[in-house]
Amino acid sequence: MTSACARTSAAALTALCMLSGVVATQAQPRPDPGEIHGLKLGLEAAAMSTDTFGDLACGSNGGPPRQMIEDWADFRKCRPEASGLYEVYARFDDQQDYVARAIDDPLYAQGRVGTRVAGHPVILSVLFDKDGVLRGIRMVSDPRASPLERRMAHMLRLAIINRYEPNGWNCTDTPPAPGETPVGGGVFIKQRCEKASPEKNLMVEAHFLRKPGQNEVDPATGEATSGQFESWTRFEIMDPNYRNP
Repeated sequence: MTSACARTSAAALTALCMLSGVVATQAQPRPDPGEIHGLKLGLEAAAMSTDTFGDLACGSNGGPPRQMIEDWADFRKCRPEASGLYEVYARFDDQQDYVARAIDDPLYAQGRVGTRVAGHPVILSVLFDKDGVLRGIRMVSDPRASPLERRMAHMLRLAIINRYEPNGWNCTDTPPAPGETPVGGGVFIKQRCEKASPEKNLMVEAHFLRKPGQNEVDPATGEATSGQFESWTRFEIMDPNYRNP
């Protein structure tokens, strides 16, 4: 007959093995998430995967895509910016969106698809130097979003500042230009913030205002207007060691 001591030892050994397995699992290194979606400074275009990304194309300074390309390594097909960097537009793979369209159910993919950062629709691009090293990441709130999402676009700057720690940012608020006015509630935002470190330089800029000629109420009809405001956020992560050749 097995003794109680032997049974206890066996049980303890089993528990120890289970605990060791848990610790080993927890000790395994997690994949580096990078700054966003695995993208980070220093990656080499030739070694970057297109998995989880949809279309790649030449960028337009944070605007809509231009010439389509097949792979990150095709960045040289794009025209370099004045900085000497090549901008490549990328979007997150939105397969769910195609399913939603196929079954004619826009709610199927609501809140889960498209290129979004902190819930905001964005235009995402990366910047390569002539040797194919990733030197910058650029995100601009998408002006093609719905009026409600576009109205909230300036809020993305707060998520970014908090993501990279609120302390250490140097922010400058610019006063209204002639004809610029606050949006409803007296809110006027025209701000640029920067934060530098040996590893990366951060810049986030946001506007929330009415430009000349934009009104909350149509002066001709007296009815409330829709979309007559400027609201956007622009964010860049740049390699401080890059020098324009």
